[in-house]
Amino acid sequence: MASFSSDFLYTYPTFKPWVTGNAFGLEKWQMGGIYELFYSVDFITVEMIFRGALVLGMIKLIGKDCILPMISVYCFLHFGKPIGEAISSIFGGYFLGVIAINTQSVLGGSILHIGVALMMEIFAYSQHFF
Repeated sequence: MASFSSDFLYTYPTFKPWVTGNAFGLEKWQMGGIYELFYSVDFITVEMIFRGALVLGMIKLIGKDCILPMISVYCFLHFGKPIGEAISSIFGGYFLGVIAINTQSVLGGSILHIGVALMMEIFAYSQHFF
């Protein structure tokens, strides 16, 4: 449903092939594929910082309360994005924090985060092209 809102479509997809020129002799779908690959890798970094350092690293110091500061900073990261995404980042951050605590790993959260991000990209592309 969010993919129908103007805020969502203004923000996503993050790579807009209809605006880019012909870079390095690549087709637009090739540029998009390269972009989405690196966009996905970025979420591994996000998970390592927020769930790795701020949750798994801090749990030894302040216990399970380490999730709240992580959620606050994580939500702040989503300011400027569609309001639904900013609000849902609170719940998503909590959920991913709990997963990290229970599994003692950021791998599951990374896979989930990448999956959600790529689904948002796919839904946005489908609104523009179909």
